[in-house]
Amino acid sequence: MPTAAKLMGAVFLACTVGYISFVYLGNTPSVTVGTEYLFVNVLIGFLVGWRSIGFDPGFGGMDSIMAGLRGIVSFVFLSTCVFGIWVVIVKLQGFFIKSFESVFTSWADAAMIYLKIIWDPNVILALVVGGIISGIASGLANRFWT
Repeated sequence: MPTAAKLMGAVFLACTVGYISFVYLGNTPSVTVGTEYLFVNVLIGFLVGWRSIGFDPGFGGMDSIMAGLRGIVSFVFLSTCVFGIWVVIVKLQGFFIKSFESVFTSWADAAMIYLKIIWDPNVILALVVGGIISGIASGLANRFWT
């Protein structure tokens, strides 16, 4: 059932992820998936915020902060997997992958490139701060609109 806590967690995490995707993924020459992946990342952030943060947001304290950090960890894992699949699909469309084994190695390479981008200290700081803000916003929404 939709609640204000789920909506706040989803919107704030989607905004955080959209900012990170626009600033860091858009300016990285090793990422060749195009600007449409920005919207995929925002959608993943919205869904993860809805499900992970909004599911049990607490009431604005430490539980809310932990819910926000849980949402960020879930986002990084899911986004890395989807990014690898996205790159493999783009390479398959361009006939760059010739054998079945190359699908898995291409997925692993793309996932490692994505993790290398996320491992930047500025990205980690933005993710942590955005996760904490989205968790606290979700917790406060849970406190005031329940």
